[in-house]
Amino acid sequence: MIKQPASLISHFEEALGPAGLEAVRSRVEHEAKPAPHKSHSLTTGKCAVYVFSLSNAWGSGCAAGADRVLKVGEAGLTSNVRFQSQHYNPNSARSTLAGSLLRCRVLWPYLGIANLTDADVGEWIRKNVDRDKFYLDVSDQGLLGQLETYIRGVLGSMFEGTESRRDWDNA
Repeated sequence: MIKQPASLISHFEEALGPAGLEAVRSRVEHEAKPAPHKSHSLTTGKCAVYVFSLSNAWGSGCAAGADRVLKVGEAGLTSNVRFQSQHYNPNSARSTLAGSLLRCRVLWPYLGIANLTDADVGEWIRKNVDRDKFYLDVSDQGLLGQLETYIRGVLGSMFEGTESRRDWDNA
């Protein structure tokens, strides 16, 4: 879980002005879903940045450690499928957490994973990964990409960018 989400939100909001970006009109809301978690629909009128990180129970038993961020992503106002279910299914989209976990077997020892399959990766994620969500109101949807960039930059993320493209290009 993200240890100090209010501080992360505050620092993001403070960074907007010096970056020449407009201020958040409403407020950034945070929701924590510790493992084992269940996904739910994206609230109407909201967009979100989500963060998948190793749970304390799982992470404390592997080299990656508790709270290690695996993936940061965004879901726009019309991206409910992305928000709710795609990351648990390796065959649903190119850059899902499930797909990244299955493609990057070299990281399994670091993550404490002995074996994962298409059939069980979604359940492994729900059971061993925490999920934090940061919601923006429709009036602030123009800042969604900035919020994702900020969170990814501050927290880091194992599965982002070239990992997804490179592995799919060679698949």
